[in-house]
Amino acid sequence: MDEDFTQKEEEEINPIEEKPVTPETEEKEIAEKKEFLKREEIVTLRKDAAKLRELEAQEEREKIASLKPAEEIRERLGKEELKSEKEIPVTLIPKILPKKPSSFQKILVRAGMVLTVLLIIGGFFYWFFVMRKVEEPKEEIVPPDEETTTTTATTTPEIPEIIIPLSLITADATETIEITSLAEATTSLANVLAKNLGENTLTRILIKNTEQNTVLGLKEFFEAFEVAAPEGFLDKLNNDFTLFLYSNKNLNRLGFVAEIKELEGFATSTRDWETTMEKDTEKLFAVLGKTNPAAYPYFKTASYKGKTFRYVSFPPTNFGICWSTINNYFLLTSSGESMIKLIEKMP
Repeated sequence: MDEDFTQKEEEEINPIEEKPVTPETEEKEIAEKKEFLKREEIVTLRKDAAKLRELEAQEEREKIASLKPAEEIRERLGKEELKSEKEIPVTLIPKILPKKPSSFQKILVRAGMVLTVLLIIGGFFYWFFVMRKVEEPKEEIVPPDEETTTTTATTTPEIPEIIIPLSLITADATETIEITSLAEATTSLANVLAKNLGENTLTRILIKNTEQNTVLGLKEFFEAFEVAAPEGFLDKLNNDFTLFLYSNKNLNRLGFVAEIKELEGFATSTRDWETTMEKDTEKLFAVLGKTNPAAYPYFKTASYKGKTFRYVSFPPTNFGICWSTINNYFLLTSSGESMIKLIEKMP
């Protein structure tokens, strides 16, 4: 269409015949040329506009063409997703059923329940019959006018139980002397010696220290009566000893028996002690009634039922130091008669 329009314009512009050039014609030609140029510009502008519209239409068609495949792709992908979702089989997760408890477990559960119930019942009864009866300490109401005195509780130390050693011989009776210190032993023993304890009887003497809550042992007895034994002598003897009084003809004669821990050489060391024994036992025998020294200051040997013993005599009659070792025991008395009685009592 544009080409026909252009061709027609060219036919109109081309002159059919030449005319003579005059100023009027020249002006006319100039005007025609100007008119032609204007028309040429219009044609060019129209062409440019047509080309521009064609380019814009082409771009629009390309955009539309590019959009359609994208939409088709999205539609296709959506259809495929729906198809895949439809194709996935719906599988149900099987329910895990709990295992039935065994009979043993049932018994354990029941036993636990029964035990719990019993504990609860027992706790209730314990609280009801025991704890509920415990009375709370009552507060003393002090009158406002009276002065309140605070008392501090003094804790008394636990007194150990007195352990009385077993008697090494069979006694007819037991006499207990209580003292608070070793210094009281001499006076207390003298009081017992003045008693009438019977005829031909053997009485065991226990000396208790009430301050220390103990029974005097051999070492404490020697200390109380200031008996000076040779060094190491008491270490060979057991400290638990049996003190006794032999009573006959209104006389009480003291004696004791102790177990020997180290028998080897004991008799020899005791015999060596004889040279100073009278002097070393001076205070003890003074309590027993000694007033004069031995007439013959040396020890002699005597025997009874095959058992020998050593002795030294003091005035009056039937009084002195007698000692012996029988089996594993050390015997010491203040008379021959009490030694014979002791030998008879020995196991």
